[in-house]
Amino acid sequence: MSYFIIFILGLGFGSFANVCIYRIPRGESIIRPGSRCPGCGKPIKWYDNVPLISYAFLKGKCRYCGGKISLQYPLIELITAFIFLFTYQKFQGDPLTIVIFLILVLSLIIVSTIDLQTHTIPDRFTYSLIILGLSSSPFNSFLAQYGRIIITSPRWLSLIVSSLLGLVAGGGVLYLIALLGKGMFRREAMGGGDIKLISGIGVFLGAINVFWVIFLASLLGAITGGALRIAGKYKRFQEIAFGTYISLATVLVFLFQPGFNRLYLDLVSLCR
Repeated sequence: MSYFIIFILGLGFGSFANVCIYRIPRGESIIRPGSRCPGCGKPIKWYDNVPLISYAFLKGKCRYCGGKISLQYPLIELITAFIFLFTYQKFQGDPLTIVIFLILVLSLIIVSTIDLQTHTIPDRFTYSLIILGLSSSPFNSFLAQYGRIIITSPRWLSLIVSSLLGLVAGGGVLYLIALLGKGMFRREAMGGGDIKLISGIGVFLGAINVFWVIFLASLLGAITGGALRIAGKYKRFQEIAFGTYISLATVLVFLFQPGFNRLYLDLVSLCR
């Protein structure tokens, strides 16, 4: 029953994410007015706004004008529901960490889709992530594994230090990449939004895990860029939505952390 509730909750928050994705880049309020059809402007009734079910019942079309409803809406709802479910399963038994990471997941879904569509990352999300991550770090059990590297006690202080190290490590690495890229190519190689986003992610994951996020996001971006180039759809110096790859890599790293931990320990052993 708990899994079912989390899945339904994820569908509801996925619907909210769609509102944010559509309205925030347009400078509109996410609260008022209520949902409207982008084609005819008619207000959408509550029974036409039920996640997944309404889309299927209406066959992906507006009840009034017959305009096509983007497939993005049910996809975002489903993606949010499943990631909520996996996150709940990952941290089951630790309600505070579950809440912390559900907020992170929801923010990343919104940010990654906006970045994919507009190549911009709203500051309201990146700054909010940094503030939320730091303020919640004493309760974030995900940081506990690396929290005693510098300070062993008290526990809450070691978690805060781990969070701060993640912020500095994530933002510092991408800022260095941005400086090197600008020096080599005489153009912006990394957007400020990406740097602030990885800083915000670092406060949730800690320094070691944020390095994995950067590595994995770069790998995913390179694979996608290579595939597009082979398909003849890639232009030199074409801007990519790196925030989308960062968000995907973040979810993969915290969901499959044990695997990355083993790889990290193996690398340390090889270096010795």
